[in-house]
Amino acid sequence: MMLVFVDTAAWIAVVYRKDRHHPTAAEYLKYLIESGAGLVTSNYVTDETITRLRYDAGHKIALRFRQILTKAVSKRLLRVYWVTPEIELKSWEIFKKYDDQEFSFTDCTSFAVCQDVDITDVFTFDRHFTFMGFSVGPGTH
Repeated sequence: MMLVFVDTAAWIAVVYRKDRHHPTAAEYLKYLIESGAGLVTSNYVTDETITRLRYDAGHKIALRFRQILTKAVSKRLLRVYWVTPEIELKSWEIFKKYDDQEFSFTDCTSFAVCQDVDITDVFTFDRHFTFMGFSVGPGTH
């Protein structure tokens, strides 16, 4: 089974209908689910998504995201990876190393999680993942 890491930019685009990537993101998520891909995200991405939705789209949309996430986990469509102290340390090393990039610390935790779980495919609209060598979607599918 192909594992795909779902990043904050993708979650926001899926949930927030006013996001410019919403139609593409909704279609791509449907495609991933129908193709049987194993979806993975992290507790850091969940936190960042809820926070950004709260400020950019409102409290109601942030709550809706959490409901969608909980439902996906309960249906075993999604696994939420909890960042361990070891992964956090690895993330900090990535953050320090790439001082020429505008990576958020959450980006760095996502890179470290993907490396730890051996995930090469990422559902995102964030160019930083391409820079780090990940295969980024949605593309043509």
